[in-house]
Amino acid sequence: GKLFIYDVIAKKYRSLTPEEWVRQHCLNFLTQHLNYPASNIQIERNHKIDQMNRRTDIQVYDSKGKVFMLVECKAPHVEITSITFQQASQYQKNQAKYMVLTNGLQNYIYQIDTNKQETLQLAEFPSYYESY
Repeated sequence: GKLFIYDVIAKKYRSLTPEEWVRQHCLNFLTQHLNYPASNIQIERNHKIDQMNRRTDIQVYDSKGKVFMLVECKAPHVEITSITFQQASQYQKNQAKYMVLTNGLQNYIYQIDTNKQETLQLAEFPSYYESY
């Protein structure tokens, strides 16, 4: 009686939780609509940050293998708040150019300039070709 969804990035079936629904839709949007190469995307990547294990929902790499974008997915009923932003910001030690927070209903997309220590909110997902 449990539902599963096929994860084309990991090439395996995953339990269809509300958060997984959001992640799979985001992956589909990135690969099928924005033409991000699936080979440049990793999911559930573990990081050790401040002595604690953290997990990135979606991590996109540029053509040179550097982290281009981090995506934090929440279930549709979870409101995106400043706490969500702080959680995702912990992963920013990887110095991605973009950070995205999504619950499938709302997307918050930020461009991060670590040199100027500025964060700009964008209206749309960045093009993958901006990584060149």
